[in-house]
Amino acid sequence: MVVSLADGKPLLLRPAIIVAVIFGVLVGSPIAKGQSSADSIRRFDLRIENNRLVGNLQTIRVRRDEAVAINWTVDRRMVLHLHGYGLETRVNAKTPMTMAFRAHATGRFPIEMHDERGNHKVVIYLEVHPR
Repeated sequence: MVVSLADGKPLLLRPAIIVAVIFGVLVGSPIAKGQSSADSIRRFDLRIENNRLVGNLQTIRVRRDEAVAINWTVDRRMVLHLHGYGLETRVNAKTPMTMAFRAHATGRFPIEMHDERGNHKVVIYLEVHPR
């Protein structure tokens, strides 16, 4: 394999070097450790109907530095706001949306819905616990 440097001169890479580089990248990856990158994301599927969260879940609990994806389905257009993280997700009845983030701040944070009439209501809490 031939790679050109910025000055235009070719740099020859030997197959053994290429294999070593690829191996080094894979050893540190989650896939090499028996996990896919999707396994490391904490996913929550939530639905709001008639301005209320469907089901009994009242609090989402995760650990600091975890990747989180909250998949929202709603029966009317609204904005969902995760306080403390400054995240807002606009959702309408025809298009489910995902609120994705890394849980960097520990504590208890409300997730509020803001409807078209200006009403604000806490639908669920996010608790981020230390590792």
